[in-house]
Amino acid sequence: MSKSDMTEYVATLTDEEINDMAGVGSALKVFGTVLEAEFEKRNGVLLNSEQRTENDGKPSHTANPIIDIEIHGVQTFMLRPSTSNNKGRGNGWAKDVGLSDKVKTGNVPPTLLAEILVDKIATMLGGNIKDKALADLQQALSDCMTITDGKFKFDKKNAPALNHPIEVAEFMDKLKMGFVGTTAGANHVSMEVIPIPHEAESHSPETILVGDLETISASHPVIQEEVSDLNNDNGGESPDSPSGIPVALEAQPNSLLFGGYGGGL
Repeated sequence: MSKSDMTEYVATLTDEEINDMAGVGSALKVFGTVLEAEFEKRNGVLLNSEQRTENDGKPSHTANPIIDIEIHGVQTFMLRPSTSNNKGRGNGWAKDVGLSDKVKTGNVPPTLLAEILVDKIATMLGGNIKDKALADLQQALSDCMTITDGKFKFDKKNAPALNHPIEVAEFMDKLKMGFVGTTAGANHVSMEVIPIPHEAESHSPETILVGDLETISASHPVIQEEVSDLNNDNGGESPDSPSGIPVALEAQPNSLLFGGYGGGL
């Protein structure tokens, strides 16, 4: 499932479900960001041009995680690998190799650039620059300035036409400060979202009917194994109660728990 597929899926959630999951997206985003940053720091692969040619486009890492996300009393989702995104190369997650020879352009502070340039112009004009250029510059900036809904921006389309556009373009291009740096490889995710149903009469996401377990176990290998063991040991019934009575699920090691069993985040 690509990002667009996930976007369409989330759009089907009701207003009540979205409101009940307030903060969940931000929490998952922060956790995912720091987790990925730590993975990159410890395991990132950076190759130069020659090494990338030898690598022949192979990813640096692949994985097929199965992740349970429980929002206590609201919803439980399972994220499992799919093959819908071909950039995942048949995996739920694939990471490209990074570049050790990335040519980058340094961001020159505009204030510093302006100060040096104005000083050079003032020197050429004998120090008298304010009366000759400041008013025209202020007017040009004012013409480019727009404020919409409290937001400020410059629109270069409203700037006055340059008298020497070629010379200016060449001059500005020479001011770009380039350097060789590194860049991490892109991440490609191919996961699908599987809602895990809760028993309608239960007020806790910890309880799911055995019948429901059998429904979702085909999508969840760990649950499938537990259901199989349960049926083999007890003739298809719960060890403590007749078939159809809710049975508590143990939290899986790869589950993200929000306020539910296991303590939550």
